[in-house]
Amino acid sequence: MFASPAFHPSSEAQAPIAPPRGIGDDDFGELYSDNLRLLVGIAVRKFQVPEVDAEALAHEVFLSYLKRKNEIRDLHPWLIGAICHASRYFWRQRGHRTEQLDPVTATLRPDPASTDILDVLPSQLAVREILELLPPRYQEILRLRYFEGYSIREIADYLGVTAKYTQKLVGKCLRLAEETFNARARSKR
Repeated sequence: MFASPAFHPSSEAQAPIAPPRGIGDDDFGELYSDNLRLLVGIAVRKFQVPEVDAEALAHEVFLSYLKRKNEIRDLHPWLIGAICHASRYFWRQRGHRTEQLDPVTATLRPDPASTDILDVLPSQLAVREILELLPPRYQEILRLRYFEGYSIREIADYLGVTAKYTQKLVGKCLRLAEETFNARARSKR
């Protein structure tokens, strides 16, 4: 992202920005031919929009320009911003209409998250139940360490303590979780 220039008030009065001059039909043809490849290129290279769709988006940008040409102060940045917004909107609309995977392909390439789910799910449910019985601070520490993948040093920085103390604290959380699990297993018998 680009940072905006710093504003420095001065004692001199700043000249007002002149409204853009009107662009005639001849000038628009030149504007179109000069910028079409640029806009299509941005959509294709930066946003991976298919070229046919990128050209349609560029035409939409030019149509929008014709509707708003008296409001635009700086044309080149406006065109680039407009194609970027149009490309993002294109992918947002595409995301809502995703096609379903056909059953044959689904059986050939199963989802890795669902393989061995019958073996893993009971363990995950037991862990979730035990975590809910722990104090909130212990829940947070174990979540950071084992679910978020934070290192001991990162947890120490997060808590504002030393790494050595954090290592002991993680061990204490695990012991309490194990004791809670064992006590719960005994009470179910």
